Amino acid sequence: MERLELIVVQLEEAKGMIEKGRVPHLRLAFILLDSVTELILHRTVQSALWDQEILTGLLTTCKELAASGHTEAAAEIPSIEARIIPKSELKNIDRNFDAKVAFLVDRGVLDPALGPILQKLHKYRNEMYHRDKLRHEVIRPATLIYFDSACTAMDSYSQQYMAYGSTPLGPELTRFTGGRMAGFMEQNLPQKIAAQLRREVGLDLPHVRSALTQYLDARLNEISDGLTFIEDNLGVPSLVPGDALRLVQANLAANPTLEQVRGKKYPYSKADMERWRNQIIALKSINDKHELVREYAAIEDAFEPFEQLVEKAVMDVDRELQLQIDIARGK
Repeated sequence: MERLELIVVQLEEAKGMIEKGRVPHLRLAFILLDSVTELILHRTVQSALWDQEILTGLLTTCKELAASGHTEAAAEIPSIEARIIPKSELKNIDRNFDAKVAFLVDRGVLDPALGPILQKLHKYRNEMYHRDKLRHEVIRPATLIYFDSACTAMDSYSQQYMAYGSTPLGPELTRFTGGRMAGFMEQNLPQKIAAQLRREVGLDLPHVRSALTQYLDARLNEISDGLTFIEDNLGVPSLVPGDALRLVQANLAANPTLEQVRGKKYPYSKADMERWRNQIIALKSINDKHELVREYAAIEDAFEPFEQLVEKAVMDVDRELQLQIDIARGK
């Protein structure tokens, strides 16, 4: 039970930080939720891989028997080999969050609808933890989604048995056990805990949906405004709407003419901008939490590389403008 207690305490601590509600607390809650989710995934993977060592030993035995002329053992070798996961793949699953998710979805252990959501949220965690990127506008809804998703992942959590050890359990877990401190616990205790925690924290879907759509819509507006800024301030005559969209994607190091820039095709176009806008509008009619986050993630992943190109170009143009202003002022 101590193993389950480790999970429950992390979820309870994240819950407390969510209730405080300030951005620093929400950031800590998000990182903690990512940690406990990976712990749940790791243990679930280990449970799913319980047969690998047995199969490896069985394969060795069958090969030894086959070498001695045992035809039945030789016939079993292909089926055993098909069930053994290569060491390189096992290593990747052990080290990689996304690989754990993909493995459990493929095995039918984890809900396929949850897979892309966990992978997207883990990406957000890496931004927070490794690159100090904090999406203030959606930190609260994203944390609520992660809490709900961690509880959903816990629905797939199972142990061969759960019994209390000699170490007394803390209040975080005993409040779910009715105060019982000895003996074996029911196998569905993790699922009961997950359901109760999910109810206690709650997920206001209309609020989450509104926050996500407003966030994407504002970023798309910033992209449009950035393109307009470039066209207005680049200092190139005869620019028309749409030129900036091409210029941010062009290889300007090759010194192409404006006509050459206009004559090439690029990964992103005005049609993409219109499609993203329509997809954002469509989010407002989605009532399934997993579908909502999945579609949100797909839209963001689609336009984010282009957004980064525009942001860099805007910074370059702005820097040049400031340089010209400083020169004019004699600085």
